[in-house]
This record gives sequence, C-alpha cells and structure tokens, in this order.
Amino acid sequence: MPLLICPNCQTGMNEVQRNGVLIDICPKCRGVWLDGGEMEKLLGQVRQYEQEYEAELERYRKQYAPPPTHHRNPYDTDDDEYYKRHGKKKSKLGRLFDLFD
Repeated sequence: MPLLICPNCQTGMNEVQRNGVLIDICPKCRGVWLDGGEMEKLLGQVRQYEQEYEAELERYRKQYAPPPTHHRNPYDTDDDEYYKRHGKKKSKLGRLFDLFD
C-alpha cells in the first residue's frame, strides 16, 4: 500500500530514489512530491554541478582563448575623429551649391 495519495488524481504514489534522494512520483499523472529536506538536497547537487561546470568552462576559456589583437576597430571611433579624417558629410543641397565653387 502506498504511503501517499496523489493530491491531483487520487492515485497511490510510488517512492523512487533519484540521485540519492527518495521522492514520491504519481504513476498516473507523473506528479512529484518532495518531503522536507529533499528539495534542499536536490538543489545542493545542482549547485555543485553548476560550480564544477563553471570551473571547467573557465579552464577551457583560459586554454583556448584567442590571442589579444591590437587592431583598431573603425566602428569604435568617435564621430569627431571620423569627421576630422573624412570631413562632414554634405547634404544633397550642399552638394548642389558646390557646383558654383
């Protein structure tokens, strides 16, 4: 006889062990019931996996990071610097008056 009845469909729940934690699962609606402390155990395992993943990702980034480049990106310059090199862009009307110069 099951220890818990599913509050959703009133079916007896099965106790299953996942990652060292006993949880109750409804075979009919697949609902999950966590007793006190089970959520903390599962979240602790998730945090541990996240820390391991972040450490491995950092090691990978250090090992395979592209070498630093010293090239200037022309799109990162200020507008003032662009106008100093290329002059201010003239409007169509301004170009029309250049005919008379």
